[in-house]
Amino acid sequence: MKTFPLLQLFILAIAWLAHPASAVLPPAAPDFTAVDSYVEAQMKEARIPGVALAIVQDDHIVHLQGYGVADPAGRPVTPQTPFLIASTVKPFTALAIMQLVEAGRVELDAPVQRYLPWFRVADEAASTQITVRHLLTHTSGLSEAVGNEIPVSANASEAALEQRVRRLSAAHLNRPVGARFEYSSANYDTLGLIVQTVSGQPYETYVQQHIFAPLDMRRTFPSVAEAEPHGLATGYRSWFGFPIPFDAPRPRAYAPSGWTTASSAEDLAHFAIAALNGGRYGNTTPLNVSPEGLAAMQQPAVRSYNDATFYGLGWNVTTMSGVPAVWAGGDAMNFKTRLVLAPEQRLAVVVLVNMNSANVNSGRFELHRGVLSLLLGQQPAAVATSHSLQLYVTMSVILIVSLLFVAGMIRSVLRLRRRPATPEKGHYGWRARIAPIGLPLALALTWALLLLLGLPQVGGRSLPFLLLYVPDLGYMLIASAALALAWGIISIFVSLSDLTSNDRFGLNSEIGDFTSEQRTLPTPPRMKTVLEMRNQISNL
Repeated sequence: MKTFPLLQLFILAIAWLAHPASAVLPPAAPDFTAVDSYVEAQMKEARIPGVALAIVQDDHIVHLQGYGVADPAGRPVTPQTPFLIASTVKPFTALAIMQLVEAGRVELDAPVQRYLPWFRVADEAASTQITVRHLLTHTSGLSEAVGNEIPVSANASEAALEQRVRRLSAAHLNRPVGARFEYSSANYDTLGLIVQTVSGQPYETYVQQHIFAPLDMRRTFPSVAEAEPHGLATGYRSWFGFPIPFDAPRPRAYAPSGWTTASSAEDLAHFAIAALNGGRYGNTTPLNVSPEGLAAMQQPAVRSYNDATFYGLGWNVTTMSGVPAVWAGGDAMNFKTRLVLAPEQRLAVVVLVNMNSANVNSGRFELHRGVLSLLLGQQPAAVATSHSLQLYVTMSVILIVSLLFVAGMIRSVLRLRRRPATPEKGHYGWRARIAPIGLPLALALTWALLLLLGLPQVGGRSLPFLLLYVPDLGYMLIASAALALAWGIISIFVSLSDLTSNDRFGLNSEIGDFTSEQRTLPTPPRMKTVLEMRNQISNL
């Protein structure tokens, strides 16, 4: 009995060595009530319709919860409700590649052209240098803009994916192959085609048979058409902070990068269990990938956006809530998904949201951060709104300038109605005559081009992309550009009207001067005599 305290001390010492005081350990009994209250409060603040949550500890799901509504009819969200998961599908695509690697059918450092001999980008030499690993780590040089290319076809055939990748033959690389990270979904569409070509199965069939089915992911579907009969949640877009239902495009060609796959919080928790436990799910290892292969996917491979963030093979690697974290995220135009692993704490968090937003409340959509903090016994950090405030300021400036254009149009119309009855006389040079016409036209065109072409490019986007993902801003850009052009046209019309009617530029005075000059021309002698006689009679 006396040795028992010594044994306890020995065990505590071993635990301390394994997890020093600086490490963050999850509390013994997480307060899931606090987690639920946090999620509900954030939903209310950001007007989020519905959320599904799953929490994994070790190899078990310890909390499943649905909040809010799945559609306008008010159907409650459950942990089994399918949501579109967008780019959270990328770890699935990377896992499919790793399965083929360990089966000896694909090599990570082999050129893409070994598996797709016709593969090309605009640079012929670079086309031969891009490897499978470059695609996995987003270091191929393909740009984010190419990855965000809006679908040009609704083709749903098996050829759709190949057609998408073949269009990359016109894509210009942003940087040399392997030089630096740039997130581009085009990389993962190409990986999906490699999976499809090497396996001899459509990409969707492969992931269904080799990933979803082995992990008992019964509410996960590689296409929207398959998910809809099983209660797919309605997606919402934010219009100035208010949720509006939106049926987004569903291009099969973009399936490997995340446009079409739907899953539930419970199913993604199954995947998280396997990812946390070296591929083990239940009593088996059904994924046909070694623990070493799965671990390699979650290791930093390249530096991504800053010194603290990295990208592995399909996973982001960083620090979150003070602990090392591996995560994948999806941002569709009407859904938001986060799957976070905290390997040292043996924790995983899955958050599915049936709305997406870039407004001033967008920081509240990052629910996974607050949930993870609560699970670690911390208070959630304040919502970061810097990016959202930039958007808010941008929209405010556009609104103010648009109102000025409206005021200018009203003033121009009133000028037409208040035109003086008698022309003003004066004389102006050609510059003064051209300025009232050229200046409004130049201002209107400059503002329209800035909004429609310049501003979307600042974030590596395009106007069609903004219309889908940030519709309130996108349509505000179009409306403001239209107002600018309308103001320019009306201003030109008023100036031309002044030029011809109000004599603002002295044309009528010139005509008057010309007429006066005509009156002073020498009068013929006979006519002069007649005029003198008329004047004499008048003086009598």
